[in-house]
Amino acid sequence: MSMQTTIKRSFSLSGVALHSGLISTVTVHPSPANTGIRFKRIDLGVPNHQKIIDCSVQNISSSKLCTILKNKYGHKISTVEHLMSSLHGLGIDNVLIDINTDEIPILDGSSKLFVDAIEDIGIKQLNSERKIIKILNPLIVGNEDAFIKITPNDFFSIDYTILYNHKLINEQKFKLEYLNEIKYKELISSSRTFGFEHEVDLLREQGLIKGGSMDNAIVLSKDGTLNNEELRFNDEFVRHKILDAIGDLYILGLPIIGHIEAYCAGHNLMHEALKSLLQDKSLWQIIKSSEVGHKAATYHNEEILSYI
Repeated sequence: MSMQTTIKRSFSLSGVALHSGLISTVTVHPSPANTGIRFKRIDLGVPNHQKIIDCSVQNISSSKLCTILKNKYGHKISTVEHLMSSLHGLGIDNVLIDINTDEIPILDGSSKLFVDAIEDIGIKQLNSERKIIKILNPLIVGNEDAFIKITPNDFFSIDYTILYNHKLINEQKFKLEYLNEIKYKELISSSRTFGFEHEVDLLREQGLIKGGSMDNAIVLSKDGTLNNEELRFNDEFVRHKILDAIGDLYILGLPIIGHIEAYCAGHNLMHEALKSLLQDKSLWQIIKSSEVGHKAATYHNEEILSYI
């Protein structure tokens, strides 16, 4: 898709928030070109400009079990990765997201309900060309036990490997070649978040997963799962890691052309990779979408700050 997009009209979804346990409602609105993805905390009694939390790497404040963004006024929004993943996967550049708590609802633990809602209302093309981050040189963060490597490529692709000492997982690998609406919807969007039964009490003691249940996560017991529903894919666990990664990558504010290789990585390493990428201006450039596959025009690297 060469032109920027938004949604045709607003939609709302409500549900429990995974960590706070509160009932949260998000309303996603159409937004003009070049405004990007923005969150608005409508529950706060502060001036409107202080309610806005831009989707940007500079606003990442925590990576513990989810992605949390915080603006300069100290207002935050957490567990944004599944909604961000759906926007990235469907190629949506500009929306304003109203929310009445500080956490996005977990819904069924995947991004499927966000995708379904967006497909129901439709996507609108805007009269402004898309810009894309093209990777020019390799970047690696982490070590031999867990790493993320970003390298040049002619299109977006992601290759993910996870290792868990559990018979339903062990080593799982999945490679997504090229990201488009059909591939995202059919291969990635319905994969659910997962956790282990023996960790539940400890996490709740830490004030986390208060809203977690078998309705919104795969809960792994010693020998299988506690869920009544069967796995949606045999490798649903690694597919969900890719879902999260697609969401976290979109915090850059622009889609990427490059190859992502992840090994035993989570939110923390992905956030570290994004920060390291932006800090080294020799690693990337911004190109117009019409120039993908052609000789790319180089933009001033500072221009990315308007979109991140």
